[in-house]
Amino acid sequence: MSAPSLDVKGMVEAFAKFDRDYKKGRGDSESPDSGALGWGESRFLDAYAKLYEVTGETRWLDRIADHFDRIIRNAKDRDGDGYLDWATPTYSTGVVRTSVLHNRGTGQVEPAHHRERDGKKANAMRDADYIVEFLTGKDYILRENQQWKVLHRSVYRPGKPIDALPGVAFTISGRPAAGDKFRVETRGAKPLEYIVHQGMFTYPVARFVEAVSGSRALKVRYGAQAQKFVAFIRKHIVEKHERYWLDTSKETGGYRFQEDQTERYPNRIMPHNQYLALARTFLVLKDCTKDPIYPDRVARMARNFKRALRKTGRAYTWYYWDWVENGTPGHSQIEDTSHGNIDIGFAVEACRRGVAFQGTDLKRLGRTLLDQMWNGSLADPKLGSHVDRKEGESGAIQSWIDLCAWEPQVWDVCYAIFQKQGAPVQTIPTILQAWGRMR
Repeated sequence: MSAPSLDVKGMVEAFAKFDRDYKKGRGDSESPDSGALGWGESRFLDAYAKLYEVTGETRWLDRIADHFDRIIRNAKDRDGDGYLDWATPTYSTGVVRTSVLHNRGTGQVEPAHHRERDGKKANAMRDADYIVEFLTGKDYILRENQQWKVLHRSVYRPGKPIDALPGVAFTISGRPAAGDKFRVETRGAKPLEYIVHQGMFTYPVARFVEAVSGSRALKVRYGAQAQKFVAFIRKHIVEKHERYWLDTSKETGGYRFQEDQTERYPNRIMPHNQYLALARTFLVLKDCTKDPIYPDRVARMARNFKRALRKTGRAYTWYYWDWVENGTPGHSQIEDTSHGNIDIGFAVEACRRGVAFQGTDLKRLGRTLLDQMWNGSLADPKLGSHVDRKEGESGAIQSWIDLCAWEPQVWDVCYAIFQKQGAPVQTIPTILQAWGRMR
């Protein structure tokens, strides 16, 4: 293991300058979009939590409190259920349903049901009900059902796509008769909330709460905000999402996607990284609150993920997603390196807090990086695109580097990648926290 002399003070101030200069120190905390909060703002909050651990300076706690107060102010009760949330249409689908009415002819319409995953098309679609009406056996009109507004007229060509609606294409085949009608119902992409986003930005907030709860002096300064944050998370995130909880066995469980029509996989259990993002928050809150829901839920999620790990040599390999549908187990492709950051971050935190994972498990995860993903070079280091291969190249070291506490060579690889990338200032807090924990 190499032992570079890190200029901690200089590195901290370099990040502080970057933080001040980016959107006047507000990060992405002003965005109402949950995707921007989950993948953008969370990086700032995470950096502040890490720098407080490294330096003990309360200016970083100030930053967390300021940002999360702003995030809370942007939460909305979109569906009138009494819970506040943040949403994004980025991952929603459009939905098309068609049907043949009680016609005289033999015409058919397709697709009967289609989920449009192309974001541009899905966002162009409207929540609407349309009717295709044949004036003769050859001529038809396309109109809105309720307004009787004609949107399109044309001559029937069997099987040729009709693409007169935004984001939608359908076909009619067979031999319609005059007076025959077909219904086309569409639903456009809808803003939905995502547990993974909420977990990403509440995990650093939970670390803020833990720091405050463990210090009499910090309680005086931040105690009211910490209580406010805990109460907000408990009601508007934990309580709300309990309706989507699923016990996958007597000892395991996870959260499911909501049932909205525009959700890509309604009611299916989430991919590992998505429920584990929130589970990291629970890991911290179980140690600094007396709420029994946190230790129960996080232990079940930890075991759910751990049982998905397969021993491969000295390492672990796992899928991005495991599920059961129609009584049959299924899975996606092997986990990718980027999303694997969340999985690894959870395993590290779980081991440090004595939940399901032991040092031997973290050592195996370290070997996953060293044996299966790393190209073996420190002069030109590369990590593969997925956890079972060296092919491809990923620079995502965010949580992987924390495995150096169990496999010190992980530090050498990840620090070499950090240098290869030009020592990006955004990664400084990650480097400093890992170095401090390893030493």
